[in-house]
Amino acid sequence: MRAKYGKNLRSFLKKNTFLITLVDFGGYRVFEQTVDTCIVLFKKLKSQELLEGWKFSYCIVPSDCGEIIEYIRSNYRFMEQNKLSDDAWTLADDKELVLKEKIERVGKPLKDWDVKIYRGVLTGFNEAFIIDTETKNRILENCEAEEERKRTEEIIKPVLRGRDIEKWRYKWEGFWLIYSWQGIDIDNYPTLKSWLLQFKKPLSERTGGAIWSKDKKQIIKIPYKWYELQVDYKSSIKEFEKEKIVWQRVTKNFSFCFVPKGLYTLDSIAFMTGENLRFILGILNSKVIDFYVKTYVHQLSDTGFLLSNQYVERIPIPIITLENEEIAKRIEILVNKIIDITSCKDYESDLNKQSEVKTLENEINALVYKLYNLTTEEIQIIEKNYN
Repeated sequence: MRAKYGKNLRSFLKKNTFLITLVDFGGYRVFEQTVDTCIVLFKKLKSQELLEGWKFSYCIVPSDCGEIIEYIRSNYRFMEQNKLSDDAWTLADDKELVLKEKIERVGKPLKDWDVKIYRGVLTGFNEAFIIDTETKNRILENCEAEEERKRTEEIIKPVLRGRDIEKWRYKWEGFWLIYSWQGIDIDNYPTLKSWLLQFKKPLSERTGGAIWSKDKKQIIKIPYKWYELQVDYKSSIKEFEKEKIVWQRVTKNFSFCFVPKGLYTLDSIAFMTGENLRFILGILNSKVIDFYVKTYVHQLSDTGFLLSNQYVERIPIPIITLENEEIAKRIEILVNKIIDITSCKDYESDLNKQSEVKTLENEINALVYKLYNLTTEEIQIIEKNYN
């Protein structure tokens, strides 16, 4: 329905068949295993001209559906086949499709903004490379010389895991990443080498990193030593050392947050660096983008959505112009206020602070509606679909 690998099949079916009925189970778990399920009934097409105006019936089954057969029978809707996109089959009525197209017209895809999107660090064996503060301190105390201690401390970085990320805020739980990039001379870090040696067997059995070739036609395996991270992350150090927007790559709720310089992330998280981050963060956490992304993002059964780079870079963000500059500035101010409030240690227990954040979010949503020039009816569609 939405995954990149299905694009050619979607294109073929759209051009060569009459779609009759499509049931998308989305987050509903049909089988015990985590399997994305849909049922497509179609008929071979002999002439493309016959598709003009052709409509098929469809039903989207919610994850908490009870009487599933009865629900499907009672909730069929219709849409024109030619309105399906090869990039993703978005099942929606005409009004929702028109709204989606309007958001795309007003915004500029993130990939065309002055930002860069990255995936976090893949270790291949977290037990060796992820340590707590007590272990970090013990490693540093065992360094024989002060120079070794300084060198070692420089490559032990505070790290965030997927579970540490929430909407607007993160919670660093005191974990550290041993940042031994490809090409590092481990003999310059004897105490660190001693720590990693106890994991040499499982580290040596890792399957290895890989990257796409420049022409994107083949995957090239990256050779690495047993004590190295699986990809050449030395080139990424400068990006980790910048302010960034981060999010979970697999999530049940889209939750973007702002992270300051120097905090690193594991591969369960993706992150973005560049310009206008606070403005972009306000848009990403809005109801408009929640509605929009759900029209095409890859849903993983009942475990949530796959919010990988290819889906985030498509998000259309309104460019800042002289006409909307004041709105953009106001959004940045509100985002800064939310970051300050959610950073408070007592935020989780302070209902007043949480209520204040809700008020600020509502103001941001109202401003975002203006940025996209949405009508009252279009706003109602978004509000109805938001959960």
